[in-house]
This record gives sequence, structure tokens and C-alpha cells, in this order.
Amino acid sequence: MRDLLLKHNKHWSGTGIETGIKREITDLLLAAIDVNHIIAISGARRSGKSYLFRQLLSHLLKNSIPAANILFLNFEDPFFATQANNAEILDKIFTEYKVLKNPEGRTYLFFDEIQNIQNWQLWVRELYDRDDTVKIFITGSNSEMLSVDLATHLTGRVLAFENFPFSFREFISGMESFLLPDNIDYESLFPVRETITHLIETRFEKGFFPETAYLESKELTYDVLSQYFQNVIFKDIIPRFVIRNSKTIEQLAYYCSNTFAAKFSYRRLAEAVSSNENTIKEYLSYFEKAYLFFVVEHFEYSMRKQLKYAKKLYISDSGLRNATTSSFSPDQGKHAENVVFTHLRKMSKNINFWADEKSGKEIDFIVKKKDKYLLCNVSYTDELPEREFQAFPLFLKLSKMKNYECLVVSKGKFSTQIYDNITINTIPLWLFLLTLNKEDF
Repeated sequence: MRDLLLKHNKHWSGTGIETGIKREITDLLLAAIDVNHIIAISGARRSGKSYLFRQLLSHLLKNSIPAANILFLNFEDPFFATQANNAEILDKIFTEYKVLKNPEGRTYLFFDEIQNIQNWQLWVRELYDRDDTVKIFITGSNSEMLSVDLATHLTGRVLAFENFPFSFREFISGMESFLLPDNIDYESLFPVRETITHLIETRFEKGFFPETAYLESKELTYDVLSQYFQNVIFKDIIPRFVIRNSKTIEQLAYYCSNTFAAKFSYRRLAEAVSSNENTIKEYLSYFEKAYLFFVVEHFEYSMRKQLKYAKKLYISDSGLRNATTSSFSPDQGKHAENVVFTHLRKMSKNINFWADEKSGKEIDFIVKKKDKYLLCNVSYTDELPEREFQAFPLFLKLSKMKNYECLVVSKGKFSTQIYDNITINTIPLWLFLLTLNKEDF
């Protein structure tokens, strides 16, 4: 046990901590360090949750917290594979830690991928209620693991956050060969717009996962991402939800990857993998909980009406899609739409689309901002077809929405126009990704 603790806590011996690229969520987490709540971070496997812990740990050390007062454990360690059903291991570890380091004052516990220990939440709650000198941080690769287990056992004790692969801003911040100007606006970025567009299109191909974002080899990138994909299915989903028919859920995952950024029906998906609609609904919910795919519902004020419409499906990362499909098409339009979705998903969980059955006109994304709705279409070209603008007045007439902002995301076009008495802004994808912030929602 002592060797395990020393293995995971090299900061005790003064070894430097590799903190990686600062994430946009880091400041939010730092602001919560002194709040008397458990900090829970959920997010996709390999999206950088461990590095978030290292950034928090480094912050504590720089602010004179003794190294002995910080305990870090990653429950992906092979040691814990034999301890999954033994919640008592947490108490043994904590006891051994106190004997070994004898910390005085406030202690900080960082438990990475804690869902690998069954009934962990009971131990965490007991420790939280018993000892107010302990600050607990936990991560998990399954949103249900945190939302359901925390709501059931740790109500009122938790601040929950989500983490995703790099945003485009974070990706650029990690590049040594390219620096953004101090002012992030169209005028300042115009001279480097072609370089930024190129960088975006490399992300269409390779995605934003931290471990592979800067790899030059496409083959190696796809090998790693393909393994991620398999691990989510066979480590995060099948064991967690006790799925017996692993072949069907694997087939569904690959089928969804091949048909990303598109409308679907449960019936058609069921037919594609020789299953039934109820099973497909269940499996898609598991994909969402594991941050693999996301289902977007049709916009309707009535939930009953919403259920009858087709839905849209997006993948969590473009690189994952390319690593798991044999498509030879660049699909830049779909990739642009998917990248817009993942950027919006970092801002809000409440995203819808809208389509008119009679005319075929669509609005790709409808997202609630602070005081209005953002209505957004994505058309990765500069020769924008009129249909991209026609959907806005039709939707606004039918929905009777009063507070809104209309936006078309293009490849490079930047303009404002009045269309059917409606103001519609058109901005390049690179400007959208670099300027839209969580504070706006």
C-alpha cells in the first residue's frame, strides 16, 4: 500500500509536476477550491481530467500548501482492478496516508476515475460529513456516475463540472509555432486567417484530444483514437450498464460514427444493426453518458410534440469519427457543423435544431443564451446558398420567438445583412470558435 501511495504522489519528494496546457475550465475550478463542497469533474475518457488535477495540485503547492497535505490517486492503476468491489480499500488508503505523512491542517484528496471502485460515494459522503478539514476532488468518465450517484448520496455537497477535449482556443495556446494576436477580433485576425483556417481543417481530420492533438502522424493519431473509441465501449459502457449483447452496441457505435452530424430515427438505426427501437434508445443514452455521441432534439415548446420528430446525432470529436470509419470523403461541411456543435456543447447542455417538414428549411442549432436565443446555421463555404437565410424568418414566424440572435457560420465570410427584416450576422468558423465564450450563456 505504501509503495502505491509513493508511486502516485511524486510531489511528496519534490518532483516537478507536468501540468500541460491550461484549460479554460481551470479558473472555475480554482475559484471553487475554498468552497466547502466536493468538486466533481466528469468528461470523456482521455479528455484531460488528470491534467486538471495536476494544475490544481500545482496551484496548491505554489500557494504554500504542504506537499504532505495533498493525496493523489488514479483508480485506473492496475492495482485497483482487483479492488473494484472493495470499497473498504478507500479507508485503508486514507488511513495509510495519514500514518505515512501525518498531515496537519486541511488536506486535499484527488481521486481520479473513482467510479472504478464500487460504492465509492458512500465512503466519500461519510468522510465529507465526518471531517470538515478534508477537501475532496473526484473525476469520472461517465456523466451518470456523477449525476445519479451524487444526486442520490451527496445532495447539496457537490459542485459538478464537465470537461471535454481541447477547444480550438486551447489547441492554439499549446502551439509553439503560432501565437494569436492580443486582440481577438476579425480585424486583428484577418492577416492570419488562412493559417487559422488551415489549423481548423487539420482538426477536422485529427480532432482535439490532448494526447493526439499535436501528433504529426495521421496513422498514429488514428491508432490511438481508435483505441479510445474501443475503451469507451468496452470499459466505460458495457461493464457499467451490464450489456450482454456487446456486438450490437459496438456495431451501433461504428454506424453512428459513419453517419455523424445527420438526422436519424430510432427505427432506421434499429434496422441498420438488426435490433429494436427501445434497445437503440437505451444504447444511445449510454453513448451520451460516456461522452461519445450526443443526441439533439427538435425545437418545440411542447415536449409531447418534440418526441415525434427525427433527431440529430453528433460525435464528441472529429478525430474519433475519422479513426473509426472507412469514408474517403473529407466531409468538411459535416465536420464544420460537428465542431460548431461540440463548441456549443461546452457552453450549454440545452441545444436543439429545427426543421420545417414542408419546405425542408432548417436551423442547425438553437441555444438559449442569457437573455435571448442564438439561432445558428453552419455552411462551410463563402458562396452561401439563400436557404441558409430563409429558415430564420420562417422559424421566427412559426415560433413567435421575440428575443433572438441570427448567425450563419461560414468558411471565411464576414458580414451583416438584413433579410426579410431580420438582422443576420455571418462570421467565419475560426472567429466563431475564438470569440464565443461560456460567459455568454
